[in-house]
Amino acid sequence: MKKHLFKIFILYFFISCNSENYFIEFKDINDGWEHKSPVIFNFFAPQEPVNISIMIRVDKSYPFSNIFLKSKIMYEENVIIDTLELDLTKNEKGIFSGNSLSLQNHSFLIAKKVNLSKDVTFEVSHASRFLDSVNAVKKLNGVLSVGLLVEKYQNEKI
Repeated sequence: MKKHLFKIFILYFFISCNSENYFIEFKDINDGWEHKSPVIFNFFAPQEPVNISIMIRVDKSYPFSNIFLKSKIMYEENVIIDTLELDLTKNEKGIFSGNSLSLQNHSFLIAKKVNLSKDVTFEVSHASRFLDSVNAVKKLNGVLSVGLLVEKYQNEKI
């Protein structure tokens, strides 16, 4: 456990020292992620384009190879709602994506070069379900934390 806390501290230290990150926050999920309990992040958006990434930490009790999320971004009088399917089997490289035997860290870019303004609220809830059901799992086990990263948009010219 101490080893994992140390990794989280180092990750947070490196990300917080990067001047191109405007916001990063993790919310712990205790005893399973309730379907009707969205994770809510509030941040102040810069007046320039940003990328938004969602970060998911799961353990070996997580029952799926993907996760469905419902996201809602609210700013001024605007509301952007989206449903996302994130594949947890893809091997991505990055500081957050290091996996151990019992924990898996995943980071997904969900919005690229978006212009938001002032106070922003981001809500995310899970919509994962079993194949034989039309309803989402009421309590999704194995999800340990959900994070949000808002960073400066980088023009990727080759």
